[in-house]
Amino acid sequence: MIYLYQRVLYKRGLFLLEGGFLTVKQPYNTTIYNTALYLRLSRDDELQGESGSIQTQRMMLRQYAAEHGLTVVDEYIDDGWSGTNFERPSFQRMIDDIEDGKINCVVTKDLSRLGRNYILTGQYTEIYFPSKGVRYIAINDNVDTINGESELAPFLNILNEMHARQTSKKVKAAMHTRFANGAHYGAYAPLGYVKDPDKKGHLLIDPETRWIVEKIFDLAVHGRGAASITRILVEEKVPTPGWLNYERYGTFANIYAGAPAEKAYAWTIAQVKSILKEETYIGHSVHNKQSNISFKNKKKVRKPQEEWYRVENTHEAIISEEVFQKSSGADCKQTQATEEWHNADIFRAGKMCGLRMVIGLWRKQPEQKSLCTLPLQ
Repeated sequence: MIYLYQRVLYKRGLFLLEGGFLTVKQPYNTTIYNTALYLRLSRDDELQGESGSIQTQRMMLRQYAAEHGLTVVDEYIDDGWSGTNFERPSFQRMIDDIEDGKINCVVTKDLSRLGRNYILTGQYTEIYFPSKGVRYIAINDNVDTINGESELAPFLNILNEMHARQTSKKVKAAMHTRFANGAHYGAYAPLGYVKDPDKKGHLLIDPETRWIVEKIFDLAVHGRGAASITRILVEEKVPTPGWLNYERYGTFANIYAGAPAEKAYAWTIAQVKSILKEETYIGHSVHNKQSNISFKNKKKVRKPQEEWYRVENTHEAIISEEVFQKSSGADCKQTQATEEWHNADIFRAGKMCGLRMVIGLWRKQPEQKSLCTLPLQ
């Protein structure tokens, strides 16, 4: 009876007969897969109603790993990140772990979770992962590199990118409609304003901070340049917009948490110039000043003024049109340098803008001349 039982096991391939003894037959592939479960969900995916929430992805990936004997090392989650951007923090952390030899298998729900840029996604699945000995599995797309290259994967990557392209177009069209209605859709309200809790996209004057805006424009009207205004704000310890947001909402904690006290009023000339040029303070909304290079490349580029969206009288103004126009040139209170200038005039200009002066000899005249260090505009 024992002999018959042994013969059955032998025929099923579970044992090998070696020297009259039965031994356990080892599986052909004994590789231990230290696995990364990668999860991603962008805001656009949520708007499209995709049934791929982070929780759903996590359940699917954990179940697959358990059923296929994969050793889960860690879960890498990029929530709110576009698939066209491969600089996602958790994705880069996963790549670092691959480089350190901690990971030799990556599992995603499908190829679109890895990315929606078909060129970069293909580079990772067809070049980078194989070069590092990493097995890649996309569950819903039936992709498993242990079975060789998938002929369907490149076409799926193209379709995933087309989806991202169409989503980008829809989002832009919706934003243009909102811009035309004069709505404000920045992450934060400009200094001197707060977001209207009852009307999305509408700004209300902030009584606690409007004085800062009024002070900056008043100094400009009275002849102060951007550098001089910056110095005064620092000396008088006027809080910056970033510090105010940190105090109110806890944002920019990486900059202000534990920072020295003077960080709260570390104004820059660029900030002052930006405020002096901002039409928001005369009640207008101006949008589309900059945009991404493309739906793949998120680098911001400045748009020409003719492509801006300008809608007037969308909210209450803090500064009058007259004050705004008088202050518009305060970012560089610089007099044209000519041979007729006198030293007194130049030093007076230096005091006005607050920048350092340099002393030099004028070619046609032996006396010294003082010149502003700012380039002429």
